[in-house]
Amino acid sequence: MKILIIGGTGFISRNIVKHLLNHNHEVTIFNRGKSPGFLRQNKNLRIIHGDRKNESDLKKVISNSTFDVVYDMVSYKPEESESSAKIFKGKIGRFIHCSTVSVYMISADVTCPITEDQDKNKLMEYFPNNPFGMDYGINKRKCETVLWNFHDEKYFPVTCLRPTFVSGPEDPTNRDYFWIERIKDGKPLLVPGTGEFRFQQVFVKDAAKAFCDLLEYNITIGESYNVAAEEIFSLNEYLKALGELLNTSPELVHLEQTVFDKLDISYYPGSDVFPFNTRRDAFFSLEKIKNDINYRTTPFKEWMQETINWYLNEFKGHSAAYSKRKEEIKIMESLVN
Repeated sequence: MKILIIGGTGFISRNIVKHLLNHNHEVTIFNRGKSPGFLRQNKNLRIIHGDRKNESDLKKVISNSTFDVVYDMVSYKPEESESSAKIFKGKIGRFIHCSTVSVYMISADVTCPITEDQDKNKLMEYFPNNPFGMDYGINKRKCETVLWNFHDEKYFPVTCLRPTFVSGPEDPTNRDYFWIERIKDGKPLLVPGTGEFRFQQVFVKDAAKAFCDLLEYNITIGESYNVAAEEIFSLNEYLKALGELLNTSPELVHLEQTVFDKLDISYYPGSDVFPFNTRRDAFFSLEKIKNDINYRTTPFKEWMQETINWYLNEFKGHSAAYSKRKEEIKIMESLVN
């Protein structure tokens, strides 16, 4: 197939590109060219630089080539989705949109396991510290609404995938390394709240494969799917499992959520601080995606060990807010004393 990927160099999308090339698809990447290259030269790979916010740039891509499939990995605002829909309608075989489970987690209430039909639940009161991104989720909902309004099985066939926390080697958010680095320093771990709320991650290679497997199943046209690991953890369970892979048993020190929220260490500009503190259960039904594309995921111990090895052997630098680690330790000491 001839495939266009809008984006193509992000965490999920670079794995999609590799997967598609390994299966002999012809892949065109369209982006601004600001991310470093990650692929070796490949006869089936073409890179075009342009700004997806500039309609003329996108129009040039479609005017010079034909595509069976378009993946939009970097649509964050409804006007961006609307522009894509207008440009590609009637000119491609199908349109696959990268959405997010945040479309659920901005809701006042959800019922776990969260099913795909809960994407329009009533919004919660605006909560700027929503761990799933309040504005991000609101805008992604709007993007989906635009695409479903344009959806047409013949002229603009849409599929939406909604990944949860995506993890693995080279994760730009370094969520797992936040905890890995703190476990490695041998000091206790400060855990906001009870640590009992359940959540799911997804291994980046499993997420990428799901995006690619859609191409084999026409039943997925006109549908949305959750993309998550089959294993569910509470934060306490996750930290225990992480400790076992690091051959240690970290001490957990819990601090009431409302008290934690008043501390300076509870916020760090531009970063996900104290990852997987979801503040409520956030796990997702995989029944639909399992039935429709035979979706299965890599065991946690396998992919997390690969991730740990990458961080310990290849990653340089610190995790988010590690500069405030001494403050964390002082707070824990004051709780014990």
